[in-house]
Amino acid sequence: MDITIPSKYIEHAIAKYESDVQLLKTKSAPKGQKKLITISRQVGAGGRTIADKLGETLGCMVWGREILDALAGHAGGNYQARMFKALDERTQGVIDTIIGDFFGQIPTQTYHHLLPKAILTIAQNDAIFVGRGVNLLLPAAFRVSIKASIETRIKNLVTFEGMDKRAAEEKIKDADRQSDGFMKELARRINVKYYADEFDLGICMDRIGVDQAASIILHAFELFEKSSSK
Repeated sequence: MDITIPSKYIEHAIAKYESDVQLLKTKSAPKGQKKLITISRQVGAGGRTIADKLGETLGCMVWGREILDALAGHAGGNYQARMFKALDERTQGVIDTIIGDFFGQIPTQTYHHLLPKAILTIAQNDAIFVGRGVNLLLPAAFRVSIKASIETRIKNLVTFEGMDKRAAEEKIKDADRQSDGFMKELARRINVKYYADEFDLGICMDRIGVDQAASIILHAFELFEKSSSK
């Protein structure tokens, strides 16, 4: 499941994470919960662009599928170790306990063991996650689903990725099939129930733009935070 991604992008993300953790250590403990948003999206629906808009507004790192896969792959061990080491010993102990209690049945140094550890480590900071079933692994996060009709998705792939219509259709069918299989397998591996529509907010992109969708999510997230703090 390794996906090739230039190491400089991974290095940038890890360095930013280390810097943010060190900055938090020099400040008094922040009040309230971490800002954690998971975005599940269909290919061609614009989910990644929306996530980037949210990241800019909230000042959060956006962790996409490619980097998460790299961290959970065989070559990601050193990066994960750096991130884990940046945390204090108490937090490290909590993460190790959770991994042992809930994912102990999964062989170590395998994708489905390393992925939860990477996500739990990242979640010690404010973060926005795109894809990779993070909504299953962080049920307390604000979970968003971004969808669109097949016509809208094809149009977006043709417009923004320069694909022809037939290639766009094939890419969407293949991505949907792989996504469904991945989610079911992840749920089975970590022993949780998988409900395809279990989200706090669902948005259809057929009649709204990226900026509008980001604004809707931000408003809903503010309400979610207020409700969670009660």
